[in-house]
Amino acid sequence: MTTKSLALGAAMMIAACAAAADLPAQAKPEAAPDVSQTVRKAEVFWARQSWDAAIAAYREAVAASPKDAALHNRLGMCYQRAGEAKQARKAYQKAIELRRDYAEAWNNLGTLEHSQGKHAKAISDYTKAIEIKPSDAIFHKNLGVAWLARGEIEKALAAWNEAYRIDPASLDSEGVPVPGAGMSLARQYYLYAKLLAARGESEKAIGYLARARSQGFNDFGTVERDKDFARIVTDPRYAALK
Repeated sequence: MTTKSLALGAAMMIAACAAAADLPAQAKPEAAPDVSQTVRKAEVFWARQSWDAAIAAYREAVAASPKDAALHNRLGMCYQRAGEAKQARKAYQKAIELRRDYAEAWNNLGTLEHSQGKHAKAISDYTKAIEIKPSDAIFHKNLGVAWLARGEIEKALAAWNEAYRIDPASLDSEGVPVPGAGMSLARQYYLYAKLLAARGESEKAIGYLARARSQGFNDFGTVERDKDFARIVTDPRYAALK
């Protein structure tokens, strides 16, 4: 499978933007008046998922306002959506060069490294984003997925726990698809259930177990041996899952 198909079609979904909702929370380009029309055109193409047209428009905007970090970041996002990893990396790195405290660009660079299986680099980038903007739940969620891809389950759970503390909706957020190498969506949902069970959120934990089951999870013996699930396994709704 190509890097492009992985980046656009994998089942594992994590956010590549600043927050759970793709673009709305992304920092808006601070375009000069003479490029604002070009930026608006680019955003229309983005909304239509016309990536080549969006790239062309953002390139035009960047040429007119080369020191606007947000424009470089948005250009990188378009390249990433189009499967152009090399160009996306250059754009993100330029955004960071222009603004070292650009948390969203660090996070986006992390998702790019993550999509290529470079999990150590992704962890470094996500961590940098968190250092700059610790209140962003998506950064923590992304960090958790990267830790899990490296087999560091406790670190993944810790990151997800913080993401959930900041914004419970973050666990269900979606953005640019990034594969968690060697890990299924069923496994991710099972671990979300474990996290929520440990927090005493029984209803939500059972909901995630049901989602794990729908993705092929059937290792209920592990659930029943795990003290985090002690309350869950006595719930009639759990019995109905098996």
